[in-house]
Amino acid sequence: MKRAIVHLKKLLVFMLVAMGVTACIDEVDLRITSTAQERKILIVEGTLTNEFKNHQIRLSQIDSLIDLQLDSVYNPFTPLRDIERNLVNYEENAQVRVEVSTGAAINFIEVSPGLYESSTAFAAESNTNYSLKVTTTNGKSFSSKAMTITGFSNLDSIYADTTISDSGAEGIGIFVDNSNAQGAAGNLRYDYTETYKVIAPNWSPQEFKLTNYDPCALPAPTYDLEIVPREEEQQVCYATAQSNTIIQNQLNAGEGGGSTGFLVRFLGKDNFSISHRYSILVRQLVSGPESFSFYEQLNNFSQTGSIFSQVQPGFLEGNLRADDGSQGTVIGFFDVVSVAQKRLFFNYTDFYPDEELPPYPFNCGLHSSPETHVSYCATGEQMNNCPQSVIERVNLDLISYVAPNDQNIGTCPGPHIYVPKICGDCRVLGSNVEPEFWTED
Repeated sequence: MKRAIVHLKKLLVFMLVAMGVTACIDEVDLRITSTAQERKILIVEGTLTNEFKNHQIRLSQIDSLIDLQLDSVYNPFTPLRDIERNLVNYEENAQVRVEVSTGAAINFIEVSPGLYESSTAFAAESNTNYSLKVTTTNGKSFSSKAMTITGFSNLDSIYADTTISDSGAEGIGIFVDNSNAQGAAGNLRYDYTETYKVIAPNWSPQEFKLTNYDPCALPAPTYDLEIVPREEEQQVCYATAQSNTIIQNQLNAGEGGGSTGFLVRFLGKDNFSISHRYSILVRQLVSGPESFSFYEQLNNFSQTGSIFSQVQPGFLEGNLRADDGSQGTVIGFFDVVSVAQKRLFFNYTDFYPDEELPPYPFNCGLHSSPETHVSYCATGEQMNNCPQSVIERVNLDLISYVAPNDQNIGTCPGPHIYVPKICGDCRVLGSNVEPEFWTED
């Protein structure tokens, strides 16, 4: 039982926190005793907003093999993995629709594994109820409670200022001011998307190009290794990350329908993401009391660590049910909210003009090793205590070229100096395409 609880905890942290999506937990007995039972639990993630767009619903299943603490760590000696693609057990080929109190029904089409998108763009409207209906490939169906927009709130301003965190760390806080616009708008939830500039510290205008590589050729591997001009932008990129915490603010009736100086995001002074130019898009969601209560309870459990280790059995109730009345088969909270949003830009030097930039998130030491290696198909004992050869690492796309090895660097010096790819190619951390919204002003 303990092993199953640990597996379930990892998945819920992954789906509800690391991915930053708006999923919740239905009434589930956490004392799951077998992998077969785990895989019967459907995870539903979906929030409709008053934004005119194609809305999305994500479906997946509990999978007991996830270990994010191991799989999410960058390793310069192994190829990169797409954690979400490799580790999430998607629910594919389901039937998904949203039923509207007006009598309309909106179908959702699977656009990628487990991701369902509305066939038409629409905006959720006030005074209208929406219900989610899901039928999986095994014929099991699930429904949510009818949900509606409860109110609207203005996001009056967003600004950054130096501050001290509750733990005493120095850094920059992102604050918002808001005011009530219409209806019951006292339950506020926030999420954000942050985008920041990444500059590769060991970028070189040249790169390795390996062709005709046969590691098993005899008596020695065959290959052509060239140092050629880079063909793509690899020095300056733009990384994007979604919020992965639950951020809520509940306003009292005596607060006049708004608040000022609410902290949405804290960035430590040494946070790499603010090293150069930083942007954050903050979204303010007006939720209902049921939604607010659930997220508040979930947040309290996650902060204390008691959700699985101390609450036995633990129950968190969402708004999705199996239509056949079976318990513990679905996790999720289908929400309908209004949204207001604003974007902010700033540079590190705006707040710390005379200080060094925060350090790069990886130790970018210079390396060298022999260019080639012993044939993989060679017979007899082959002793080699040198690091992995250049052509092996280039073949695995693990390194970036820096310069000729005129300094005799390395325990087994080779003709080239190189660094882990993350240090010479900014695309490891972001996209080399500048976002349309980006400005340098």
